[in-house]
Amino acid sequence: MSLHAAWVWHTTLQHDHVEPAAFAGMRDATAVQGFLDSLGSDICGKIFVDATNPLTAFPGLEVLWNGTSGGELLHAALPNSQVYKAFNTIGDNILGQPDAIGTPISMMFAGPDGSGKDAVSNLIADVGFEPCYVGPIRYARNLEAIAELWIHLGVPPAGFTPVSMGRDFAFNVVKKAS
Repeated sequence: MSLHAAWVWHTTLQHDHVEPAAFAGMRDATAVQGFLDSLGSDICGKIFVDATNPLTAFPGLEVLWNGTSGGELLHAALPNSQVYKAFNTIGDNILGQPDAIGTPISMMFAGPDGSGKDAVSNLIADVGFEPCYVGPIRYARNLEAIAELWIHLGVPPAGFTPVSMGRDFAFNVVKKAS
């Protein structure tokens, strides 16, 4: 089973199970159709990893929200495939060096609880992150919101906050030791 990535950065694209398909964002039905047209006809049953964030123009860079996430739009357009949202909540500087901040980084991902979940989890681990499954593709909307927060904190003057954390940070999932 092969994985397709919608705009996963260069380090992820080097993974031997990923067939990259670059696209800037799943912001509406037209964008999704443009992405699908770029793939050709042999897409049934494939696993797709959507790393896009549907954003407004700079400097706002707000998630475009109409009640459905970009990941959900892609999932609806690919009913015979497995769509996951991942790699969208941190900057490309960290995607290229997952150990850059000196601690293991969680990579939250959403999508169906099926055979593709293990493949995506393995891809995330192989790239150097700690996989953290958060639930079905419905939660792509939450991952896109986390991405908006990361962008606003890490890319000044984007967004509406005077707070800048620089680009070398990540949101981590921390669990109590059992």
